[in-house]
Amino acid sequence: MYVADLIVRNPVTAKAEISIRDAAKIMKKENLGSLIIVDETNRPIGIVTERDILRAVADEILLDSPVSTIMTKGLITIAPNKDITEALIIMYQNNVRHLAVVGQNGELVGVISIRDAAKAVNLLALDLAIW
Repeated sequence: MYVADLIVRNPVTAKAEISIRDAAKIMKKENLGSLIIVDETNRPIGIVTERDILRAVADEILLDSPVSTIMTKGLITIAPNKDITEALIIMYQNNVRHLAVVGQNGELVGVISIRDAAKAVNLLALDLAIW
């Protein structure tokens, strides 16, 4: 099974200039645990998670500050043609729960979560057990 089989295509994204408050509103409206931040060419440049927003509130960072001040930069990416087990290994080794899936030109084509990948591996294991 490949990453392309499991990705959420056309994920909700935001630009680095939006406020932390607006990022939180988007995440609430769309029921998201994270938000991919992209540049003008739709290349992923970071991610903001619920934990990032909680830290910002606890640290009393102004919620009108740009989301770029709290986002995790250097987002880890994977190609859609990679095996799902490779995605899980990358997530484990880097202690992340989401990978941005990028096309040949680095543009965002989707996102995959550790939950989706783990479900797929479990389903594959069940299929093998049945056979």
